[in-house]
Amino acid sequence: MKGVRCPICDKKMDGQGPKEWPDWPFCSPRCRMVDLGRWLGGVYRIETPAGPTDEDESVPPAAPSADVHREEA
Repeated sequence: MKGVRCPICDKKMDGQGPKEWPDWPFCSPRCRMVDLGRWLGGVYRIETPAGPTDEDESVPPAAPSADVHREEA
C-alpha cells in the first residue's frame, strides 16, 4: 500500500498494510481523536433533502401557553 495518507493531517503512512498501523486509517491516536471530535461536534453531517414526509404528523400540535398579560373576563 503505497501513497496512503492520514485523512486528518495528510501525513504519508509508509508500510505494507493496515496491520502495521494500529490506528488505521489514521496515523496516530491523536488524529483518531480529532476525527471523533469532529463527528461529535457536528462538523461532519449526513444531510438529506427535506420533504413533506419528514414531518411527524402523529404528534398533535402543542396547546397554546397561558398569556400572563391577558385579562380574564
